[in-house]
Amino acid sequence: MESDSFCPGVSSRGAKRGRITIFIGTGGHMPGDDHPATHLQYLPSMTSDYSRISDTAKAIDPCIEPALLSYLASLPSSAAGKQPGSPFVIADYGAADGVNSSQLFERIIRFLRKKHPLMSIRLVYIDIADPAPFHHFWKGSGLSGLPRVEAEYFQRSFYDPLPDLAGSVDIGISSTSLHWLNTKTVDARFFHHPTLIQANQLPASERKKFVRKWIGDWRVFFRERSRDIAPEGMLYLATLTDLGGDRWPASAGYNNLRAVCVSLYQEGRISKQELDAIFIPDYFATPEEIASLVAEEGISQHFSLKSLKTLTVPCAYRCRMQDTGNDARKRQHLAYSLARVVRAWSESSIRVGLSPDHEDLIDEIYRRLAERFFERPEGLPYQYCLMEFLKRNIIPGD
Repeated sequence: MESDSFCPGVSSRGAKRGRITIFIGTGGHMPGDDHPATHLQYLPSMTSDYSRISDTAKAIDPCIEPALLSYLASLPSSAAGKQPGSPFVIADYGAADGVNSSQLFERIIRFLRKKHPLMSIRLVYIDIADPAPFHHFWKGSGLSGLPRVEAEYFQRSFYDPLPDLAGSVDIGISSTSLHWLNTKTVDARFFHHPTLIQANQLPASERKKFVRKWIGDWRVFFRERSRDIAPEGMLYLATLTDLGGDRWPASAGYNNLRAVCVSLYQEGRISKQELDAIFIPDYFATPEEIASLVAEEGISQHFSLKSLKTLTVPCAYRCRMQDTGNDARKRQHLAYSLARVVRAWSESSIRVGLSPDHEDLIDEIYRRLAERFFERPEGLPYQYCLMEFLKRNIIPGD
C-alpha cells in the first residue's frame, strides 16, 4: 500500500520543503515464507526514542564519511551519466526513524550541490518500524527544508525485494542494522534457548545454526542490493562484528538482561517457557566470516569490495560513568540512561517471549537492569566492520 503526505506548505514539486512518500507492506515473497511462524513472530524494531539516546551508534557516521565523500568527489560533471532530470538516490537500509543518518545525509547533499547545484535528491529510508516517528522527524529536520529533496519511507525489511528502487540507488548505506537476522523465514521456536539470550553467547558448536542463518540472510541482502544499486553506484556497510573474546558488541547488556530474566524465573514470576522464548534474534559475525562471505561468486560478481576494516567505538556511557566518581545521583542517571539504550533495541523481542499476562513486567525488567548497571558498571563497546563496495557495471554477454 502506498500513501503520500506533505509537510505544511509543501508544493507538489518540493521546491520549498521535501515531499514524503510512505510505502507500507511486507514486500515480496521470500524463501521460507512457505513455513510461517506458528508462534508470535520476532520482528525486532527500535523504540521511538532510540535515535535520541543511541550515542554510540551515532558515532560511526564520521567513520563512513571520508570514503563516501571521496566517491562523490570522483563523480563526473554528468553525475555518473544519469539521465537529465533523474534524481540522485541515497538509500538507508535499516533507517529506524531516519534521525541517525540525517546529519550524514545533509553533508552528502551539501557536498553534491557544490558540484551539481540543480541536482534533485531522492532519500529512501527502509525499515520495518512504524513510519510515524519518521514523519515526526522529517517535519522538523533540516533535510526537509532543502530545495529539490524528497523522501520516501518503505515500511519493509531490508531483506525484502524493493522493486520500486530497481537499478536507481546511487549510494546505499546500512549502519548498525545488519546484525539483525531475518526472522520471517523461520519459525519463532528457532530462537528459543534454555540457557542463553543471544547467539554470540553460545559455544561454537551450538552457534552453527545461527551462522548458517546469518549466511543465508546476507546472501539475500546482497541479492536484493544487486537489484537496487545502479551500475557504478556504491554500497557502504557498517555492521557490528565479533572481534573475539567475550567482549562482543553490547555483551554487558545481553548478559545482564539474561540475568534479570533468570532472576524473575527463579522468583516464580515467569515460566520456563517464557524464559526459553526470551531471545534477541541477532548475530555478530566475525570479520573472517564476513570477508569469506562477500568473496563468494554470487556476491563478488555484482559487487567489487573496495575496502574492509574493523574498529571499536568506545562506550560513551562507560566514560561518563567513570567521571561521576562518588556522585551517586549522576551514576544512577547514567545507569538508567544505559538501560534505556538496551531497552530501545531489545524490548520488542522481550515482549515476544513474555505471555500477555506478564507484559506488566517490562518496566520492572529494565528497572532491574538499570540497578545492575548502577551496582556493576560495564562498558558496551561497539565493534564494527566497515565495508565499501562498488556495484559492477555488468554488460549482457560478458
